[in-house]
Amino acid sequence: MGDGAGGECCGTQYSCDTATNTLSWINAILDFIAPFNSLINAHVVNFFTDRLWENLDKEWMDCLRTEPVQNLLLIPSGVVQDHWPASLKLFILKLRALALCQEQADVNTVLPGLHITSLNTVLAQGMNVKKKHEVEILSAVVSTVANNVRAHGVIDVGAGQVWLHLLLLTKFLHA
Repeated sequence: MGDGAGGECCGTQYSCDTATNTLSWINAILDFIAPFNSLINAHVVNFFTDRLWENLDKEWMDCLRTEPVQNLLLIPSGVVQDHWPASLKLFILKLRALALCQEQADVNTVLPGLHITSLNTVLAQGMNVKKKHEVEILSAVVSTVANNVRAHGVIDVGAGQVWLHLLLLTKFLHA
């Protein structure tokens, strides 16, 4: 199993082992996405009102339009078809090489003794199972780090539904 930071586990040359390697990876991603900024920064409605699909490579569109759905679903895994244009194959393979690893790290190995608090039913209302799991794990990690550095507070920026904040608040109140 990989370290969850990229590199070997995804078969790429990138890693987060050092600040220099991380910066190199970030710059490679920025260079890769730069030509697509007009699409990335557009709202969905602009895709139609401004005819942004015309910015897409016509050869790619012609190829992918006729491709079976099963093949299209394999693109995020880096699977390309022999009959695709070379530029499309290169794009997909480069995209895959820049992707973060999706192997899950064993949280107990990374942070031994981590105390995970299960959300009560009141706090968990409106959360799906995945979100509940994420909030429980993240709150345990944040709580552990905050305690280890003797933080007097934690700021939850971009809190959305504030679920993490609420769980952390209950942890600190009961500590």
